[in-house]
Amino acid sequence: MRKEKTLIDLLRGLVDVIANEADINPGFAGKIECLLSELPERKVATKKLSTLPPESLPDIHLEWNTRGEIDFRLWLREQPIPVLRALIRAQDFDSTRRTAKWKEAEKLAEFIADGLRARLSRGSAFIGRSDTASES
Repeated sequence: MRKEKTLIDLLRGLVDVIANEADINPGFAGKIECLLSELPERKVATKKLSTLPPESLPDIHLEWNTRGEIDFRLWLREQPIPVLRALIRAQDFDSTRRTAKWKEAEKLAEFIADGLRARLSRGSAFIGRSDTASES
């Protein structure tokens, strides 16, 4: 690690010397510019936050009830990936961030549909138990 810091300091010093010489000598500055013009421009990576506010997202519970499960799954597949990712975040379907690297809309749509189905069926095992218990 110590050698890396020394090398970084050395390179920074070299760049400073080159920049100072380029300020003084226009011919030298032109040569440096020619050398550096061949380098591709650096793209600054920006981390995109959810650009979709929660109020602009579709109501998946309403769509599920309106369309039914099969049509809901087909409808979800037609949604763009940013909308699907925003739905996953808004509904907190993926607390472990398992889907963060998924790039297929179909896979994300299935994940949402399965998660919603699991939530809607939660507790359904106890529905109707009182009727069968009294008959026994």
